[in-house]
Amino acid sequence: MHIIHPINDFLFELFPKAKETGKNLDVLKHEIETFYTVGPFKPAITIVHGIIDIEIEGELIEKHNSRYLNILALCDAGQYTEAKEQIAQLIKEAPHISEYHRVLGQIMSEQGDQDDAINSLIDALRWDPKNEWALIMTGNILARYQQDLDAAMKYYECALQHKPDDYGSMTLIAINLIQTGSLDAARQYLDRAFAVNPACPNMYYGFALLAEAEHYYKEAFEMAIVALFKNTKKDLLYQQSLKMAMKAASEIIDEEVAGDIVNSYASTLEEECGKKIVIEAVADLKTAAKIEFAEYHDRTYHLIKYNPEYPAVHYRIMHELTHLLFATQARQAGTNKRFHGSLEHDAKKMSKEGYDDEVIKEYYSSLFESLNEQIFNTPIDLYIEDYLFQNYRALMPCQFLLLIGLVEEGISATTDKQIQTIAPPAILSKSKRFNLVNALYLLKRYGVNLIEEHQPTASEREQAEAFYREYEECRTRHRPGDEYELLQSWVKQLHLQNYFSLVEESDFREHSDLIERLCAEANVDLPGNGDALSEVTRPAAMKKPLFTEVHQGKDINMAVTRFMVEALHYFKNLTDPEINKIAIQIGLMCGEGISPDAEGYTIPLIAGKNFTGYQVLAYYYVSWAKAFPDELLQRQLPFDKEYAFAQEMVGMGGA
Repeated sequence: MHIIHPINDFLFELFPKAKETGKNLDVLKHEIETFYTVGPFKPAITIVHGIIDIEIEGELIEKHNSRYLNILALCDAGQYTEAKEQIAQLIKEAPHISEYHRVLGQIMSEQGDQDDAINSLIDALRWDPKNEWALIMTGNILARYQQDLDAAMKYYECALQHKPDDYGSMTLIAINLIQTGSLDAARQYLDRAFAVNPACPNMYYGFALLAEAEHYYKEAFEMAIVALFKNTKKDLLYQQSLKMAMKAASEIIDEEVAGDIVNSYASTLEEECGKKIVIEAVADLKTAAKIEFAEYHDRTYHLIKYNPEYPAVHYRIMHELTHLLFATQARQAGTNKRFHGSLEHDAKKMSKEGYDDEVIKEYYSSLFESLNEQIFNTPIDLYIEDYLFQNYRALMPCQFLLLIGLVEEGISATTDKQIQTIAPPAILSKSKRFNLVNALYLLKRYGVNLIEEHQPTASEREQAEAFYREYEECRTRHRPGDEYELLQSWVKQLHLQNYFSLVEESDFREHSDLIERLCAEANVDLPGNGDALSEVTRPAAMKKPLFTEVHQGKDINMAVTRFMVEALHYFKNLTDPEINKIAIQIGLMCGEGISPDAEGYTIPLIAGKNFTGYQVLAYYYVSWAKAFPDELLQRQLPFDKEYAFAQEMVGMGGA
């Protein structure tokens, strides 16, 4: 088939690149050849007397193209023997197609027959001296297998003569030279590629390979990260760049240097928080590192425990130290908070379905602990990781590897088939959203994209992205304690406020101090954890102001009144010391939060009875009215009218 074009202004309008070069006929010819090329089939182009004649082998294309594509698929699958037989048949039918010979040469090279491979590649070049891939492959074989770098360079340069701005070929040549140990020559090609297109991801991977070969692992890590950022596709180059970044990061982690950074940081923090910091190795610690705040463990010092068996453990200690920094700053600003929560509702559901109570307890304890940690730590950890990134760049390789590990753990925790059959879907979905936030941080900070590995639904992904945007907005104007506001926002958006909430640290500590004082005055031992509260997990914690919110808009809360009548009857038969003990026990419960609409509370000293949230509040008020009336006003329980009405009802013989 022939296509005839007169060479006029209209033709240059059709091929504007040729027009941009001043109507250069060579550029026009190249543009037309590129346009009309189908796979390996290039058109024959002739220019005579102002006419350009384009000859296309339409019949051959129709006959061969599907077969040719099938051969390429066989090569991709590594089925070289079958591919070799089929390409040989195509060569018999159309020996003038240069690309057929090039493919045969590549197959032979993959099979280890380098001499015959070069022969086929030379055939390809005889039919088309400008066959770029045939030129580069010949150079590769000469450099890699025959150690003839001078001959290889001739073929490389010939390829670039035809395409002097082909930065892709320059990079490919450089990578092959690196693999043969020709590092100086490789750098020259990479520098040429950079001059043409500094955005090419392949080139940065080439620089990373070169730096690794020269044992400059820090540069290799940095270049691999740039390659990840530049590459928008998760292709082979992405995988190679990620592998390179992880390998280089492992090489440059220096635990001795990290240890010095930890000691310096801890010393600075001791001055800021006014307490000594003890860092202690614990071989059987189940996590890499954890902090125990002095204020919560009745110590004069903060304690950081770490497991020395974990990799990059000094970075994990730095993370815990930054938890302390943020908590100290928030405490100084009066904005520090404590976190509480529960999954009791779901545990009850499993119990009704016949699961063993001990199994339920163990499973939900583990599930709750994991989700609790996610919810409380995710927003704070984003700030911590950003702080460490900005202020301790020497630890970037540690951060990079640990973030990848964290995200991969999150993937496993929400996509594992066994977990999916056991865990409540709603909880699993919410957990995945927090994991996705971490994955977004990894993507934004290091270019590693593990989003799809989470198998997110559209809504899960959208909400995680919204959370991350909210974090980014808050990060630019961060003040001490803002991380708690972000946490509360996320909890509310996920409708988890019935499971979790924050308590002002000052309120929590004030309440705890009050309980201790009342125990001493009433000559009552302060209950231990096992005595004070039921082993059943409680519903969500609640700040004191919410007691008032429960009562807003109501003259008298009849539910509370009815339960107060019940409490008055119950306490009528008890001694003062018995009432004191119950009051203290309920006070401990309410100090950690009571959800009025929840059910299933237990008060150990009132055996054999389950309480609703309103019932607990009613017993709380009545017991304190009898045991500690002088302290009742400070509890800010808004049930004075209910108590007066309940007393009237009992006096009249009601209930």
